[in-house]
Amino acid sequence: MKKVTILLASIAMLAVVSCGEKKEKETIIIEKQAESPKESDGTSLSIGNDGIEFSTKDGDKKTEVKID
Repeated sequence: MKKVTILLASIAMLAVVSCGEKKEKETIIIEKQAESPKESDGTSLSIGNDGIEFSTKDGDKKTEVKID
């Protein structure tokens, strides 16, 4: 008799726990448009198999030289 009572009590407890309200997490997604990177002033030199590339920028003036 004790085993039957314990079994019924366990089933009732599981039913109560499983039927409880479930809290769903709220997800907020914020989208921002990425800003285009701004070129800083300076000079760069790239040497590779395709040739040489030289570029310089000073304020609004920009110079690029490519040698193949």
